[in-house]
Amino acid sequence: MKKVRRGGGWPAIAYTLSKGAEAGGLWKLFKAMRTRNACKTCALGMGGQRGGMVNESGHFPEVCKKSLQAMVADMQGAVKSEFWGRFGPAELRAMTPRQLENSGRLTQPVLYTPELKRYQPIPWDEAYARIVSKLAATSPDETFWYFSGRSSNEAGFLLQLLARLYGTNNVNNCSYYCHQAS
Repeated sequence: MKKVRRGGGWPAIAYTLSKGAEAGGLWKLFKAMRTRNACKTCALGMGGQRGGMVNESGHFPEVCKKSLQAMVADMQGAVKSEFWGRFGPAELRAMTPRQLENSGRLTQPVLYTPELKRYQPIPWDEAYARIVSKLAATSPDETFWYFSGRSSNEAGFLLQLLARLYGTNNVNNCSYYCHQAS
């Protein structure tokens, strides 16, 4: 990948156009970026009721590269079913983060099977049963709940509520780490 030498101008426009192509079209990406939402990478506001791509002062268009990348990643299809049969842990470790992200979105739970040395999709009921079993066997004080800033506010609220009902205040969001320096 070429080193970026500036954050704006024609190279930034060309980059945005290329991301639009990855998302299934520039108009599709534009509509997604204009939704009333929080940034999927840092959880800061994206324009509130004025819609996305608006900064705190109300200027349009304002958007960061990471937000664009996160939106495009969320707009891609699911991981193909044959993916898990082709790639074991060693092959997955050898992939770059970009290759892994471009493999698709996780839309079903997967479980590592030592006999096959592969991950395999499992039914949601089985995944939930395994999670409940592990939580029942673990003291709340021995857990730390870490959530993604890419979750919606509603999902973040429900996840922290679950952790607190489980009996722990050991809850954090990746945004805390992103903005710790500021």
